[in-house]
Amino acid sequence: MKEDSRKKRIETILKKNFSPNVLLVRDDSKKHEGHSQVSRNAKETHFFIKMVLTNCTTTKVNLHRKVYNLLNNEFTTGLHALELDLKSS
Repeated sequence: MKEDSRKKRIETILKKNFSPNVLLVRDDSKKHEGHSQVSRNAKETHFFIKMVLTNCTTTKVNLHRKVYNLLNNEFTTGLHALELDLKSS
């Protein structure tokens, strides 16, 4: 994995802002190759994120919003979609 990869940047942003107990960031871009909304040579466009937080008091909707806001720059540079599995333990 390249040090400047989107996966690495996403992991760094989420660790810094949430300190999760569990964090899994998986590049699922290969599963979406050829979709009409994604340019033919695009890379690192679709990701699955599983994150488990301790004592999270915000709602799931607000947690999703925060993740999307934190990753806004990634969306402006080619990220197309996230699948989120966010939980509080």
